[in-house]
Amino acid sequence: MKREWIVVASREEVRIFERLGVGPLNLIRDIGNPAGTLKTQDIESDRPGRATDNRMRARHSYSTEESSRDRNLRGFYRDVIDLIERAVYEHTFDSLTLIAEPRLLGMVRELMPPSVRKMLHREIHKDLSYEEPPQIVARLGE
Repeated sequence: MKREWIVVASREEVRIFERLGVGPLNLIRDIGNPAGTLKTQDIESDRPGRATDNRMRARHSYSTEESSRDRNLRGFYRDVIDLIERAVYEHTFDSLTLIAEPRLLGMVRELMPPSVRKMLHREIHKDLSYEEPPQIVARLGE
């Protein structure tokens, strides 16, 4: 019987369900991200540094491409994907379904190594983190 992992992801938590065939979902992991609810100003201690451009005698601030909030989120999902990658190598599941809001789904997809990407059966671009297992099963059938 086909064993599928369904990963329901949000900024605050990741729930990993297992499903045998067309049976019900069984929660196997619930991983919370305490930093997922923080705002950028709660994470960063001060404003970015400033510098002077000697040629133009102008001041400008340093900035980063990625906010502290996104950097923390990326680190959290690296750990989650490491867990999934270990499960791939241990042959724990046969296929993977990833459910998350579109922006988060794109970030997670970027972090996936080829071994995990190969197991990815489908992606659902919706935030179903608030849904109960029966509603998630109904969305899988759509």
